[in-house]
Amino acid sequence: MEKFAPREWQDALISTVSENLEEKNKIAVEAPTGSGKTSFILYLAFLTGKKLIYLTRTHNEFTRLYEDNEKYFNIPTLYMFGKNKLCPLKERWYDSEEDGQKNVCKGCPLKDKTVKLELKSIRSPEDFLANMEEDSTELIRQDIDSKALGRDTKGNLVAIKKENMKSYCPYYSVRASMVDAQIIAMTYNYLLNPSIRFNVFQGTEGEEMIHLDDYYIIFDEAHNLDSVIENFGRTLQIKTVEKAIDLLVKDFPIESYNSYERVQANLILEELLSNMSSTRGTENLKSFKFSNDFRSRISDLEPLKTFSDEFEKKNENRPLKKRSRNYLETVYNFLYDYQRMENGAIYSTVNSIEKKELKLKIMYYDTSGYLSFLKPSPVIFMSGTLPSVDHISKVWNMEDVLYLKVDSIFSNAGGVKNYRIVEGYTTLGRYRDNVEEWALMLKKYMQFVIKKYSESEKSVLVAVPSYKIIFGDAYTKVPGLANFLPDSMRSKSIFESKKISYSYIEKRATEEKIIIFSVHGGRLLEGIQLVSNGKSLISDVIIAGLPLIPLDDYRRDKIKYLEKTLKRNAYNLLYFEFALIKIKQAAGRSTRSPEDESNIWLCDDRFNDRFWRDNLLENNQQ
Repeated sequence: MEKFAPREWQDALISTVSENLEEKNKIAVEAPTGSGKTSFILYLAFLTGKKLIYLTRTHNEFTRLYEDNEKYFNIPTLYMFGKNKLCPLKERWYDSEEDGQKNVCKGCPLKDKTVKLELKSIRSPEDFLANMEEDSTELIRQDIDSKALGRDTKGNLVAIKKENMKSYCPYYSVRASMVDAQIIAMTYNYLLNPSIRFNVFQGTEGEEMIHLDDYYIIFDEAHNLDSVIENFGRTLQIKTVEKAIDLLVKDFPIESYNSYERVQANLILEELLSNMSSTRGTENLKSFKFSNDFRSRISDLEPLKTFSDEFEKKNENRPLKKRSRNYLETVYNFLYDYQRMENGAIYSTVNSIEKKELKLKIMYYDTSGYLSFLKPSPVIFMSGTLPSVDHISKVWNMEDVLYLKVDSIFSNAGGVKNYRIVEGYTTLGRYRDNVEEWALMLKKYMQFVIKKYSESEKSVLVAVPSYKIIFGDAYTKVPGLANFLPDSMRSKSIFESKKISYSYIEKRATEEKIIIFSVHGGRLLEGIQLVSNGKSLISDVIIAGLPLIPLDDYRRDKIKYLEKTLKRNAYNLLYFEFALIKIKQAAGRSTRSPEDESNIWLCDDRFNDRFWRDNLLENNQQ
């Protein structure tokens, strides 16, 4: 383990931050990417001995916490993963979705068997998961061999000699071990979603309670809070309703269940399907309204719940391999939430261009309602690109927050980024209805990318607003940026996809200068760190088009809602700021140390507007 040498800003601010947290204040720390935000939080835990709940948007972001902890501090850390990742009995899961599988633990012989985990030995999140899976699977095998576990006539794993069992539940063991960790790492939803928070922190019988007031609560990459909360609402697809109808017909035939409740349940599902099928979906979020007749119909959801509960009973009595997901419950949960929805509405969209499958989403407007429970707790909101002070105080309703903008206090805290507007590049979206002009603009963008690559000192990162701009659309025969990449450059280019790993990109960037094509809001621009000897392997970032989110029905409705609530203009807070954060996130991939200097090429004529000049060019060196 190396000795930690704090940077100037870390050493100067550590006392201010710890003193304010002791008073249970809220702190917003905006520090450039590469300036050491994660190590600062670990330094805080190391010096104060305080317990931390460290929250990230995705599990992938646990890695940064692990790397700095393993390198400098060796603080006992627990990584919180969900049941679907930790459960060793995959046979109990009907599909990959957790929705509708609330009873997956019911009757499981491992549920009440927990062990306290060894946390002093620092392991990566990947090793943590793999070790638990291997250990749990091996113990189950041993218990089956020793007859401590066995199978009943339906194929369920059951306890035969419970006192002799070595097996345990990894998920509940992780929960039982939270009290022993100085740092608990988890994703946002565990704390921000009220039902999950109650379930995890309220504890089950026999679990030691976790009191939030005893912890410093750290939100890493806190610029993601709004988008995460917006999507907390349930979703419902046409195919789910169709499967719910099939389930009702098959399991509860009208000949055997000729009752008022059976007829009403069928009418609810058929009218719901009719409402959804008559709606033309779009890629953007479009306001959706149920018919008056249907709203009247679902004033009583009890018939649907009755058959959902009855199906659960049938499912439990079936052999393991013949059980299926409860689609009735999925529909019921969506409609139940719809009836009780506040500060939100239903919107429709489609899953993909090819399938055109309609999906309904419950979307919320009020972020502050999900953050209000934090009022009595010490909290740090941390990011390289935090929302503005106005956004935090008005939209999040977090007043009197201590806002520490590190690069305004300390020069060159995270390297130098030289922003430059490149004129002659108009918005890409304008040309989507004219394939010829669209293709000419994409070709022009690619020519600029190749030119900058030839001039760059290191690798080049290209950030575009969407995957469609990169790959086009085979269904509508619209080209993408990739169609104009010269064959001679294909071996030196990497395109973001779910299959691409960080380690592969890092290996390539270490070996040679490459071009990385990525998407704003995607995995790479949120978390990629390409470094060698502590310095960035990227010298140029090309922002190909302004990454404004579509001003769809949901965004317009949210702006109207907040303007009415705040009694002020909320357009910039919810529209331009979101794009600004994406741009700064992409730019931040190029400076991973105070010694790094990079060029940020802004290719869209709209960057000449005052908002962008004020926010990107006014302090051009940071």
